[in-house]
Amino acid sequence: MLRYSKLRPLLNPRRNGAVRTWTSVNTTKDSLVVDALDNTAFPYVWLRDSCQASPDSIHPSTKQKMHRTSDIPLDIRPKGLSEGQKILLNNPTPGVKVVPEGIEVVWNTGHRSSFSKDFLRTHSSPKTLHASHFSEYTSPTSWTSSSIVKSPNLYVSYASLNEPKGLVEAMTQLLKYGLVFVSGVPTEHNTNESCELRTLGEKFGEIRNTFYGELWDVINIANSKNIAYTNLDLGLHMDLLYFHHPPRFQALHCLRNRVVGGTSIFVDALHASRALFHSNRAHFDVLTKAPVAFQYVNDGHHLYKQHPTIQLEDPSAAPPKDSSIPPAISHINYSPPFQGPLPVGTPKEFYPALQEFANILNDPQNTFSYTLKEGDCVLFDNRRVLHARTAFEEKPEGEREEGILFGEGPDRTNRWLKGCYLEADAVSDRMRIGRTRLGNAIA
Repeated sequence: MLRYSKLRPLLNPRRNGAVRTWTSVNTTKDSLVVDALDNTAFPYVWLRDSCQASPDSIHPSTKQKMHRTSDIPLDIRPKGLSEGQKILLNNPTPGVKVVPEGIEVVWNTGHRSSFSKDFLRTHSSPKTLHASHFSEYTSPTSWTSSSIVKSPNLYVSYASLNEPKGLVEAMTQLLKYGLVFVSGVPTEHNTNESCELRTLGEKFGEIRNTFYGELWDVINIANSKNIAYTNLDLGLHMDLLYFHHPPRFQALHCLRNRVVGGTSIFVDALHASRALFHSNRAHFDVLTKAPVAFQYVNDGHHLYKQHPTIQLEDPSAAPPKDSSIPPAISHINYSPPFQGPLPVGTPKEFYPALQEFANILNDPQNTFSYTLKEGDCVLFDNRRVLHARTAFEEKPEGEREEGILFGEGPDRTNRWLKGCYLEADAVSDRMRIGRTRLGNAIA
């Protein structure tokens, strides 16, 4: 392979750093090789399939691909290809031309493609590809009770969400840490149609409708169909795990809290899963495989789904080369109040494994407590962060206030949260677009 002839620094404004550019490329039987990109080989079939330049490849307005990968001839080559050829800047061949902006190719089919330096650099490695999709700001950072308070934007004001930078920072906090508290959210309006939670939720993304509706209330109700609607202690859990696709994010807005108790508790189950991996690999493995049933058969509904407690990104993937690194975890599924009978064939190893996992979850070092004040709203990752609530009761006689009317009455309550669920993709989408628009104005 002939070596690259000349390098010069180029300032990439997207990265604020010196990078290498190229004045030549090399050809092989089936690839173009760019020395300046660590000898990355770009297969001809990949290049033709990835063409972004012509309207018959990418529609100019919809930006959608206009051909199928299976349409590309397997013997696609640059026109007049000579294997082992070095193609210099301003010294093109019939099929390949190196230009200051990148590379232009004329294929043996007659199709013309051009590839910018930024495009090729982005696709030269998984690292640069993921960076182009802001993975740094969506990849989870696990936490304990002592480390979460050091996260950059755990507490934000509602007013800050009116500024693009403040909203992007809050969304990034939610995506990376799975937990963010918003203060100063107005409480004057409490109907589902006019409440401020609807406005807040739509700032972050799209509200997901479920059989509870788009928005719902958490209050103490007699003969409740859900333990959340009582004043009892509510242990660590996740919502709606009896769905095939449980909602990713949840928001709870405190409209009223004039009771004794009712403290909210949050635990990063991702941290607990990784801790289990390091303390007992066998227990970790069984929790990634054994299915657990979740069900809601009540109040005119019959919902049922099985999930493993620890859900891997790719259960069939080879383990990391470094055996001390846990495999990539997609979701955690843990909700004792809504757990159905386990399959009869559940391996006996599952029970001590789940017990150890529960012990890690409930370790005080891992539990973060916060009592919501009126006007506070907490948003958290329902597929990762467990939430709980301590029992509560009315204040003693003489200190007790008359509750506010719930709905059309006559019920009154002194603890009232309004909640909603948010779709995952919309939050990530808005964060990425926000960061693209802000550029260097945000860290």
